[in-house]
Amino acid sequence: MQDQIVAILRELVAINSINPTLSGGPGEGEIVEFVRSWLRRLAFDAEVQTVAAGRANVVALVRGKYPGPAVVLNGHIDTVGAEGMPSPFALRREGDRLYGRGAYDMKGSLAVMLALAEWWAQHPPARNVWLTFSCDEEDRSLGTEFLVNRWLPTLPVPPAAAVFLEPTEENIGVAHKGFAWFEIEVLGKAAHGSRPEQGVDAIMPLRAALAELDLIGYELRSRPADDLLGHATLHCGRIEGGTELSVVPACARLQWERRTLPEETPETLDGELDRVAAAVAALDGGHAVNARRIFMRPPYRTPPGSDVVRRIRAASPGSRLAGLSFWADSALMGLAGVPSVLYGPIGHGAHAVDEWVSCGSLLNVYEALKKIAGPGQ
Repeated sequence: MQDQIVAILRELVAINSINPTLSGGPGEGEIVEFVRSWLRRLAFDAEVQTVAAGRANVVALVRGKYPGPAVVLNGHIDTVGAEGMPSPFALRREGDRLYGRGAYDMKGSLAVMLALAEWWAQHPPARNVWLTFSCDEEDRSLGTEFLVNRWLPTLPVPPAAAVFLEPTEENIGVAHKGFAWFEIEVLGKAAHGSRPEQGVDAIMPLRAALAELDLIGYELRSRPADDLLGHATLHCGRIEGGTELSVVPACARLQWERRTLPEETPETLDGELDRVAAAVAALDGGHAVNARRIFMRPPYRTPPGSDVVRRIRAASPGSRLAGLSFWADSALMGLAGVPSVLYGPIGHGAHAVDEWVSCGSLLNVYEALKKIAGPGQ
């Protein structure tokens, strides 16, 4: 089975499915067709869901032997760009490591899902399994938003649980942080650099914004840490302003990211934004200040006592419960009422030039997921 998983992964890595909104890639069209054809060859009714122009999911039901709510397995089919990688679409093996763009994040897990489909085509699982392949996870999660808002409501019976096969080092991700992006824009007045009294410098007031963000960061670090996720954090991501060295700048902009914990509310975050804007507005300089939240995704914590956690722990005894610093689509499914966890292989280099996934770990994940759905006969 390990050789089969590697063979599938080799075909998947060879498909360039770089997200078009991040690095100008071709998108998911070719890999959607590959997955659809693979599943239909096995006689599964694979549905292609058009999510947006040129963007699509693939969904297929594996019917189990007994009635009852299904478990959802999910993997995303897009990748980030491949800048700096000499041969990103050629799978290379070095011992246990399989190198290539997406091998770890997360085509290795897609290979596991397709290998499971091969097995279940001949040995139906005990319970129903939905295989879901989502587009656009690496940007705005259009694929999983479609699953949650358009697909879930059509099901006669809600799924019992969902497993998102993001790489977790074979641990069980039962909590992960959310994030929010914010921006403050300061407007001044342009003037010749030799006559600064005729202008209003828009860059200098950002010192007050940075000082307030530094204070908020200190407050976050001073609070009790979450047992699994640690502290909420923030960092500045981009600062820009001005046009020429000899011109008093008329506009400046600061953007920052806030990583959030499950108990924090959007109102708390917006209150921090108001603090930053107020710190700038309090300066005596005649500046106009615009502040806004750009985008936000919620954190998530799997409900305590969820059956899916018990099943994975039984199927993978060495796995520990973990909190994850990154955001994942599991939050969207979980907050829609489907208890969700993350569970995936060991590897390294997500979004990096040295991306690899463990061959042996892919087999471990395959065997564990087969047990979660119940043994076929």
